[in-house]
Amino acid sequence: MYAIIAMITKYVLIFVIYMFILKIAKLIYQDIKNMTIWEDSKFMNPHLKLLSSIEKADMNAVTEIFPLKNKITVIGRSLDCEIVISDPHISSRHIQIDKVNQGFKVTDLGSSNMTYINDIKIQEPVMLKEGDKILLGSTELVYSEGGKLNE
Repeated sequence: MYAIIAMITKYVLIFVIYMFILKIAKLIYQDIKNMTIWEDSKFMNPHLKLLSSIEKADMNAVTEIFPLKNKITVIGRSLDCEIVISDPHISSRHIQIDKVNQGFKVTDLGSSNMTYINDIKIQEPVMLKEGDKILLGSTELVYSEGGKLNE
């Protein structure tokens, strides 16, 4: 009698362990799937790509991505900015990016080291186009309109 109870208990415990492992595997799969969807969704909206200062020539050397979700986005060194970049050559409030009907407009906020778009110093607000390179101090950002999953 005890042998039958021990055998049933053994199989129940094995079943519980397998169910536990299956549940953990399912949670890991869902977590990875959700992370991939989140990563891909960043590319569906307009965003700025921060290029590595070491490998600016290599467009694949993206170190960080900043989605442009707000109507107004200020970039600078100050912690009050929506996008904070710690580069000593960037002003505390360097540029402002405004969301307008046609896209996004960049305005220099009187920065000491100026702002360059595609190697041209901007003095008035400029509309951004796909692939525009924004140079702030020694930091280079690339604008993307989004909608591309494989960048």
